[in-house]
Amino acid sequence: MENSDLNDRSSRVAVVTGATGGIGRALVQRMLGCGYRVIILSRHATTDMPGITVVPCDLTDMNSICTAATAITSHEPAIDILVHCAGVIAPQPVGELDSAMTAEQIAVDLLAPIELTNALLPGMRGGGHIVFVNSMAAVFPLAGSSVYTAAKFGLRGFARALEQELRPRRIAVSSLYPASVNTPMLSREMQAGGSIYNFIDPPQEPDVTAARILECCERGSRERFSSVFDKLFTHACLTFMPLLNASLPIMKILGRRGYRAHMRRLSAQRR
Repeated sequence: MENSDLNDRSSRVAVVTGATGGIGRALVQRMLGCGYRVIILSRHATTDMPGITVVPCDLTDMNSICTAATAITSHEPAIDILVHCAGVIAPQPVGELDSAMTAEQIAVDLLAPIELTNALLPGMRGGGHIVFVNSMAAVFPLAGSSVYTAAKFGLRGFARALEQELRPRRIAVSSLYPASVNTPMLSREMQAGGSIYNFIDPPQEPDVTAARILECCERGSRERFSSVFDKLFTHACLTFMPLLNASLPIMKILGRRGYRAHMRRLSAQRR
């Protein structure tokens, strides 16, 4: 474990996964600016920045998660914030699924948050907060990304059940459902044949989502969507499947139009 300042109780302690991704990096910077001491879990990252501690961890390996949790709690027995920001998506149609990719998505997107929460929960302070950075795929099924959809649906269910369990301990549980975010993960998703629905609205910049995550950390909200419309529309589609089926052609048209606009912006930025 790097850095030796974990025993300093001068600020709140946050544990963040996915901190080397676009959203995670922006979130960590915001947390540091607010006085948090941040512990990040990463397979490869190192840092000498004050306030950041790196704990080696492979989120696809449950033994690695347990080892990382033990390392954290042995040096920092009281945790205030736990943010599950890591995620992976590998679009593939059912019938052509790659078993390794399926296992990786289920591990990172669902099993890792469950295992890490279970391991760190005994050391969380009353008044603490657990935040799951979920996806619109948790409330809106994505054809072509069925495994990712399944994992995110499961994560939503886990978070909602956990919220009920932790009320007596005064530990809040929130889930964030961002629209698409302009990150390398989105680029990789689209190169692999990802959903055109990502571009119905222009992708948000990572710092916008990071700011909303930090708001979740410091408030008691349970579920947060990018807009009231996103929340109402996706729930309506789940409740009334004919609405979903009727909406898809229009959404595809809007998504293709948005994708072309996004690519034009990228092309202009490269000039």
